[in-house]
Amino acid sequence: MGTQGFGLPDLPPEWGEVVIPDDPAELDAEAEIIRRELRRENRRARRAARLLTWRRRLRMPDKLDDPEEPSLALPLIVLGIAVLITVLGLIIVTWPGLSQPAPAPSTPVDESFTSASVSPTVSPSSTISR
Repeated sequence: MGTQGFGLPDLPPEWGEVVIPDDPAELDAEAEIIRRELRRENRRARRAARLLTWRRRLRMPDKLDDPEEPSLALPLIVLGIAVLITVLGLIIVTWPGLSQPAPAPSTPVDESFTSASVSPTVSPSSTISR
């Protein structure tokens, strides 16, 4: 393994021994695997480009986890839920008929007070005759 003195550097040792076959048909299986990986990578790149185009059209940051441009989605969701809970609480408290009416205060009962004294009596002088 070497360059035979043409001034080129040696291959990296982690590549191991490089064998170049005489017949290119021997590399068909490996070439198919590499083509499949390249197609998958191209599909992912196209999908990412489409997503990036829509994110730019909607004026959203390019990345969701970009620390330089934090997203406002989470704070807006939290704020919306807090406002919704507050409004619902106010509606429940102020809606008539939803809360129990407060009982009227009871008056002390006098024992000398009887039902006979409650009935009105009509005196003859109070009637008007015609």
